[in-house]
Amino acid sequence: MKMEKQRTLPMEEFVTSLKKLVKPNYLKAMWPVAGVSIIFIALVSILTLLNSNIAASMSMTMMMVMYGMASPVAILLSLLEVLGIFAIIAVLAFFYSFFAVATQYTYQDKLAYPEQPVSAGSIWMHYKHLRKNQLWRIMLYVTLFMFLWSLPLNIVNALLLPHLSGMAAVYTGWTIRILNDIVVLWKSIEYSQSYFLYREKQPQFLGQSMRYALTASRRFMTGRKWNYFAIVFVLEFLPMLVWSLIFGGLAFYGIYTATYVLTYVGIVVVIVGIACYLPVVYAILALYYNKARAGMEMDVLFTDTFKPVADLTGEAYVHEVYVEKQTKEQPSSTVKRKAEKKHEPKKDK
Repeated sequence: MKMEKQRTLPMEEFVTSLKKLVKPNYLKAMWPVAGVSIIFIALVSILTLLNSNIAASMSMTMMMVMYGMASPVAILLSLLEVLGIFAIIAVLAFFYSFFAVATQYTYQDKLAYPEQPVSAGSIWMHYKHLRKNQLWRIMLYVTLFMFLWSLPLNIVNALLLPHLSGMAAVYTGWTIRILNDIVVLWKSIEYSQSYFLYREKQPQFLGQSMRYALTASRRFMTGRKWNYFAIVFVLEFLPMLVWSLIFGGLAFYGIYTATYVLTYVGIVVVIVGIACYLPVVYAILALYYNKARAGMEMDVLFTDTFKPVADLTGEAYVHEVYVEKQTKEQPSSTVKRKAEKKHEPKKDK
């Protein structure tokens, strides 16, 4: 498959376009995005705290069971509670992911139709019309492939570390973790455009495997990974890191000096600041895809992926006829004797 040369995006030009995209509707976009994000973070934090308390009480219950002071059923109930909370967190994460995708699609439409606002109403409209059964399959494929790519190093880590001790174990563990993080980061960049490419060919995905979106994203990012990493690192990661260091340091100072008011203020400001910056993050993702795809032949990315519709519906196999193999009839004994007489040589008189 012949791929055209990919064009990298200059940072200065990208920042100028980002300002034009975000500034006009920032406040309208900030309230719904920050509000939903803060609610999501609060719910996950509460559930995680509840889970840790249940886990602590479960360890106490196990000790009581050993001394015959509690029933083993109590451990089972606690385990079911822990699994139930994990399931709720997973469901919340899925629905928040749908919300994030809807926000990115809203900014993508804003680029195509500048008169369209980015607001709670427009984000909700995109959220309602998402094909969530297809999107969650893309999410599962991304999670599965990331897990499989990180699995070899995790296996090496699990097999190697027990045989090491001292500084050798520390250095080896850190080296494997860093390599694992690099692999995960690299693959996450390759799969980063899956949702946009799925939207590009959404009608063709009906009945098809959602992993084709990941394949197209991997091809799309060929020659662009470092450019994408630089843009995301400078415009997304660095601002949130600096903000977290400043006010996270304030929270740490509150713990260090037992001034717990500063601790709570620092944590709240970190969360609210990051939540308010999320509209810019989602705008960056949509803007990068739209600028990178400009003038690109998108059908090339999906070469040798989609199956023909006739194969999916079974129509391609309708005209195939399967006939049972017929057993050959054996000739009767009379027919055999006549055939033998015909082939006998004639005697000379």
